[in-house]
Amino acid sequence: MKQKLLIGFTAVSLTFASISHADFTFYSGSSNCEDIPGNWSGSGKASNWLIGECVYNGAGTVGALDSAGNFPIEVNADKRSGSIMCPRHNTTKLRGICVNGTVTIKTEYGNLNGIFSKNSGSANGKLTVSPGMDVDVAIQFKRVG
Repeated sequence: MKQKLLIGFTAVSLTFASISHADFTFYSGSSNCEDIPGNWSGSGKASNWLIGECVYNGAGTVGALDSAGNFPIEVNADKRSGSIMCPRHNTTKLRGICVNGTVTIKTEYGNLNGIFSKNSGSANGKLTVSPGMDVDVAIQFKRVG
């Protein structure tokens, strides 16, 4: 569940990302990882002095965890409004891990930190869109179904 939420918002975040390396980290109110798999949706915005603000809707699916806590994520994001410099659509496949309620999604895009519960979550941070240019990102997500 955590990852699905993370995936939905990761898609929004990845829309603005390029070549730096970092991880997205989400913290749960509980110490287990059983609520991560499933379908998630959310929205988010990215803002920067150059591009202004872009708003996205996203959806993602978090796959089942293996015995070590690893899982696949697939995220789709569509631009709802904002600058023509922001991509209209992005689809991304990622891998994550959950250990004791802490979800880490491996990326090459920037830093996002957030919290989640069984049915919702939020995150914010910075993503690199090009060398020397970062965007501020804020996302909210919820479980679907």
